Amino acid sequence: MKNFFRYLFLVIFPLILYSCFSNKYEYVGEKKVINKDNWKIKIYQLNEFETLTPVEYEIVNERDSLVTGRHGLMATDSNLQSVDKYYVKIQDSVFYVCYPYPKVIAIKHISNINDGYNLWGLIKKLQKYDDSLYLHPAHIVYKGVDVKRKDR
Repeated sequence: MKNFFRYLFLVIFPLILYSCFSNKYEYVGEKKVINKDNWKIKIYQLNEFETLTPVEYEIVNERDSLVTGRHGLMATDSNLQSVDKYYVKIQDSVFYVCYPYPKVIAIKHISNINDGYNLWGLIKKLQKYDDSLYLHPAHIVYKGVDVKRKDR
C-alpha cells in the first residue's frame, strides 16, 4: 500500500504541475452575436495562477470557420465559469462586446475588424441607439487618442 501511494504521487504530482502551469487558453463558452445571424464569439481564458487572467475572443460563423483571429478582450480577477454576463451585438456596422452591459470592452467596425479603429467615433455612433453604453476605462488612452467616458 505504501508503494501504491508513492507511485500515485509520482504520477499525479507532475500532471497537477503541468495543468497548473501549462499557460494554455481554455475554452469558456460562446455567445451569439445579436443582429448577425451567422456569427458567434468564442471566449477563451488563460489557464494560470495570477491575479489577472487574460481573456481572448474570436469570431466564427455558423460552420465554425474563423471570421477573425483571436483578439485580447480583457483580464479578469477570477476564472470565468460561463459567458452569461457577456453581451455581444452588431449595431449599424459596429461590433461590440460588453462585460457586463453597458460597459463596452471591445469595439470595432466590421469593415476593418482586424485593424485599428476610432474608438471615440464608434462609441458615439452606438450612443445614438443606446446612450447608456460607455467605454471600459482600459480604452481611455488608445494609440495616443484620449477617449473620455461620458459622465452620468
